[in-house]
Amino acid sequence: MPLYYAYGLLLLFYILLVLEFMIPTGGLVGIAAVVTIISALAVAFAHSMTAGFTLLIIVAITTPLIFVAVIRVWPHTPIGRRILNRRPGQTSEGRAKRTLSNGTPLDALVGHIGIAKTNLLPSGLVKVDDVRLDAVSLGMPIDAGQSIIVTKVNAGKVYVRPISEAERAAAEQAAASPNASEPPVSPPSLENPPESFDFDTMDLDSSPN
Repeated sequence: MPLYYAYGLLLLFYILLVLEFMIPTGGLVGIAAVVTIISALAVAFAHSMTAGFTLLIIVAITTPLIFVAVIRVWPHTPIGRRILNRRPGQTSEGRAKRTLSNGTPLDALVGHIGIAKTNLLPSGLVKVDDVRLDAVSLGMPIDAGQSIIVTKVNAGKVYVRPISEAERAAAEQAAASPNASEPPVSPPSLENPPESFDFDTMDLDSSPN
């Protein structure tokens, strides 16, 4: 069998190796890649020992390089963004920002109530104060549509926990109630209270005879 068959199978191995990262196939493409490289080495060794060892050295050197390159590119692919819950155009630097687009600091969101827009397993998207944010659930998964509260912000990451509808209603009622700390309004004072009259100056002789 001609030697170029071996190099053709080597090229097919590289393609399958990249597709294994880009397409969720449950490992089927990876198995096909392993079968392909074994076939390529078999053809090379069948041609000559020199060709076989040469192809083996090429595979040993290039495969780790392809792995590193694909791992760096994978978070920016559609499947990588979907698994990482990262929206298109969002980078790790954007995730590290500690302020919202309107300049509001993330720390100001602590204690605010929102809703989960996606499942948090443990990370996902939430909506707080009409702003969509990447968030991390504390301790348990959170289903999409469930009410959440922001518990803390650490290193640019928003941490949330689920709350019941009773907790949500109580918090919203407390926020809507008037401020009880305002000083009470004092009643208007009389211009001439009885204590201000001078009874000594009153004319007592004006009584009838």
